[in-house]
Amino acid sequence: MEPLPSGRYRAFYRRDGRKFTAPHTFATQAEGTAWLATEFADRTRGTWRDPDAGRVTMESYARDWLDSHPDLAPRTRDLYERNLRRWIVPRIGALGGSRGVELGAMDVCDLSPAVVRTWYAAIVKTARESAKRQLSRDRERAEHPARVWARATGMHVAATGKISTAVMHAWDAAGRPQPKRSALASVVPLERAGETTAAQAYRILRAILMTAVTDGLLPTNPCQIKGAGQVAHRERGTASPAEVAQLAAHMPPRYSAAVTLAAWSGLRFGELFALARRHVDLDAGTVRVERALEQVPGQPIGFGKTKTDKSRRIVNLPAFVVTALRAHIAEYVAADAEALLFPMPDGSPTPNVRISVAFRKARAVINRDDLHWHDLRHTGATLAYRAGASLPEVQARLGHTTMRAALIYSHAADDSDRVLADRLNALYGAPEGAPHLRAV
Repeated sequence: MEPLPSGRYRAFYRRDGRKFTAPHTFATQAEGTAWLATEFADRTRGTWRDPDAGRVTMESYARDWLDSHPDLAPRTRDLYERNLRRWIVPRIGALGGSRGVELGAMDVCDLSPAVVRTWYAAIVKTARESAKRQLSRDRERAEHPARVWARATGMHVAATGKISTAVMHAWDAAGRPQPKRSALASVVPLERAGETTAAQAYRILRAILMTAVTDGLLPTNPCQIKGAGQVAHRERGTASPAEVAQLAAHMPPRYSAAVTLAAWSGLRFGELFALARRHVDLDAGTVRVERALEQVPGQPIGFGKTKTDKSRRIVNLPAFVVTALRAHIAEYVAADAEALLFPMPDGSPTPNVRISVAFRKARAVINRDDLHWHDLRHTGATLAYRAGASLPEVQARLGHTTMRAALIYSHAADDSDRVLADRLNALYGAPEGAPHLRAV
């Protein structure tokens, strides 16, 4: 114990040739002695933590952490790298007089729940402002309601350019109807924009700092914001069989069958567009999933592993889907066994942006702007449930590892009580107008 000219006390001890000093001075000698006793007890229990262990910047530790996971899928690695580069390493929220938060420059041991809360709030604010700007740009680029109305009513109207006078007059005469947006109510409201971005970055930071706890750089994980890593996803839409047929009809012909196959098989986008001729058995009516398309920004499209081992599977198809595939293969697929099922005109893999653009146009024609391509997978699960499939059957069909994943899709098809009521009526209901129940 060392008295100071100020009247306070500095506590320290030596061990293994190193001097360990208390992080602050003490008003009394007894307080310093208590700190020394705590340090001794922690060493005895094996819970002592080297105060200098966490003297490594968050940027350096995070990049080492990423390098220590060489088996990450390319898209996952790209996601982590983008989050490190955009949200975890740089200064966030430096607007106006605010200095913001720069986790990357801080030592890992200096991160605290308060610092993480400030950082998380800065991400939400920054991402929300970005979403508002994007929304404004989208509104400026939105189709004129007259064009949407004319297309929905069967009138000929160009996809771009000036709308004809005849179409405008017809739209005026019809009362200037606006496109229906009822299904868009499930889209995340603007006041919640940024939550998904923040949750994603938060989950990655939490994983990094959990490793820091294991490495002894931190006593506990400072990521302690309840629910910060979770986000309420929009309600997934589904298309009816008639809408699936309409969507397929309004896609470019070489991708029409892709919509049909996606909706009636439940294949993921990457699984579907990685299929080659050799993966399809038209006689057996099956497709075999054994790989997935890998699309990482700035890199050539390639093929990689499926999402999980369970994703490697054989999916049986309805006969009408096989018929559509047979016609598609005859028209668009080369004879080579390795020829892709849904390629670009030159035979190369189809990028998701090309399909997204085409799908947006197709969904606009049927007035279902709420639908996304992944909703075709949801549609496939829902149609399977309504056809009488069990939960394990849908789990196997969609390639889910857990029952929980398959349950996500089951609620949309949960009309079991209505079906039960109809069966009860069929078994026991009296003929219309009869006063008594049917005898059993």
